[in-house]
Amino acid sequence: MVEVSVEGEVAAPEEELVDKFNICQPCERETRGLLARTGIKVAVGLVLIIVIILGIMYGMYVSGYNAVQAKDESVKKLAADVDTQLQRRYDLIPNLVSSVKGYMQFEQQTLERITQLRSQWMATSDTSQRVSLSNQIEEALSKIILTYENYPELKSDRTVTRLMDEIAGTENRISVARTYYNDGVRDFNIHLRTFPNNIFNENGFLGAKAWGYIVYPQYSATQNAQNTVPQVNLTLAQ
Repeated sequence: MVEVSVEGEVAAPEEELVDKFNICQPCERETRGLLARTGIKVAVGLVLIIVIILGIMYGMYVSGYNAVQAKDESVKKLAADVDTQLQRRYDLIPNLVSSVKGYMQFEQQTLERITQLRSQWMATSDTSQRVSLSNQIEEALSKIILTYENYPELKSDRTVTRLMDEIAGTENRISVARTYYNDGVRDFNIHLRTFPNNIFNENGFLGAKAWGYIVYPQYSATQNAQNTVPQVNLTLAQ
């Protein structure tokens, strides 16, 4: 009787453990399957996020490139408008001086400098070089203005008055054209320097070539030119 009872008492816990173990095996398999499915979903989600981000970046690359193309063409048009007005001025100054050279004269060194700069400006078609040369011509003209400033006798001469009016009118048109140009250049340069366009412009994107654009220079006025109206400054010949 005792052995049966002991065997019965010993057997009961073993059966319970077996039953519990058999119950937990399906649960463990289900848990592992759930974790595996969750891991796959997370991986797929991350891949989708990366693909979406890359798609957005590529879209920004394409739209940014189209925008920089349009802005570049706009700057070139504005630069051509400035060149048209500068051409009028640079053709006008030597012609006007030549028409009155019989009784008027320039400071020779400054005139030679302006003539040299004008020749260089005429010889190049590069926008950046033309902007630089034009700024130097403005500086040279401002030196003439400072050197020859007060000649009241010239105001009574109708020819001189007409020449001054023509030069002043040309300068006004140049000033307006330069303002439009500088606004266009500012818009272009900001577009090119901001993220992510600066990355696209220098390095490209995922095998796509770099844009390779450079910023445009702006027209600037010297301090002297800002304080005076550029004009043909002449002295009466003795």
